[in-house]
Amino acid sequence: MEPNPLDDRFSRQVRFAPFGTKGQERSAAATVAVVGLGGLGSWIADHLTRAGIGTLRLIDRDLVEESNLARQGLYVEEDARLGRPKAEAAAMRLAAIGGPTRLEPLVAELTRRSIDRLLGGCDLVLDGLDHFAGRFLINDWCRRERCAWVYGGAVGGVGTVLRIDAEEGPCLRCLFPAAATAAGVETCDTVGVLTPLPALIAALQCSEALRWLAGDRRAGRLWHLEPWEGRALALKPGERSGDCPVCARKSWPALDATEDDVDAKLCGRDTVQIAARDGTAELDLDSIATRWHGLGTVERSRYLVRLRRDGLTLSLFRDGRALLQGTDSTTIARATYERLVGR
Repeated sequence: MEPNPLDDRFSRQVRFAPFGTKGQERSAAATVAVVGLGGLGSWIADHLTRAGIGTLRLIDRDLVEESNLARQGLYVEEDARLGRPKAEAAAMRLAAIGGPTRLEPLVAELTRRSIDRLLGGCDLVLDGLDHFAGRFLINDWCRRERCAWVYGGAVGGVGTVLRIDAEEGPCLRCLFPAAATAAGVETCDTVGVLTPLPALIAALQCSEALRWLAGDRRAGRLWHLEPWEGRALALKPGERSGDCPVCARKSWPALDATEDDVDAKLCGRDTVQIAARDGTAELDLDSIATRWHGLGTVERSRYLVRLRRDGLTLSLFRDGRALLQGTDSTTIARATYERLVGR
């Protein structure tokens, strides 16, 4: 009988007794979503592909930029020069690793409207986001759907990790009830981030994910790491909050919200995301590319159509969402969008 090359590929992982053959088999049968492919998510996707996850769903709304290259794995200068969507660039690099993992790149934003489509059918979700609004959306959906997920945060010199189980223990709202609306929260825009910190936190997130996939469902630990200061803590996350709308009242605030998605300046960049406001109808990007002919430099790829003119770059996606690079004004961004797209 011919030897199975996968036996050699994952032999060191399988020899780790707490994981073993059963852990490898369970991982190979799992569908895992990574939401956000930046500082955390790019490293998470790399680790999980090398670990032999069965299906890896790669979800990101953004494009690769030069400022990403210092701390975000998978990407190279060509990706930034071409402005490739992160999900596309990540899938290209991960495919080159080889192995059995099936890659599902999705150039999309996670919203209350899209979350069922993007996360449906997943066994586990890993957080690669940089904002609590999106994390609370994951939190509420995962509790409603009884799906485990792994929270991770890295800003400045501080990182945190917690695996949140499908039903047991506190959820993210129990632990950080005011985070979604708190003013003055530190971000990568205001305090930066230590370059190796995202890779460190992502590795710990993946360790928690593999432990769960292997069948070890002991309560997750709340990790707090400050590598610059040489501090690391692993704490019990405590009990559920009696005031938590999700755990105490079985409501889902992020999913039940009625306000429209809003335009938003992206962290640390002269880029504004313009929200699609009229449902889920897909745009005919070829038609729009033709209409834009003569207005500037037009580029068409599998995922988007792009127009460069007057120092601005508008990247329009099939779902109607767009990124405008070259301004931090949501007013200018919306006006440019409506003038060029007409929605």
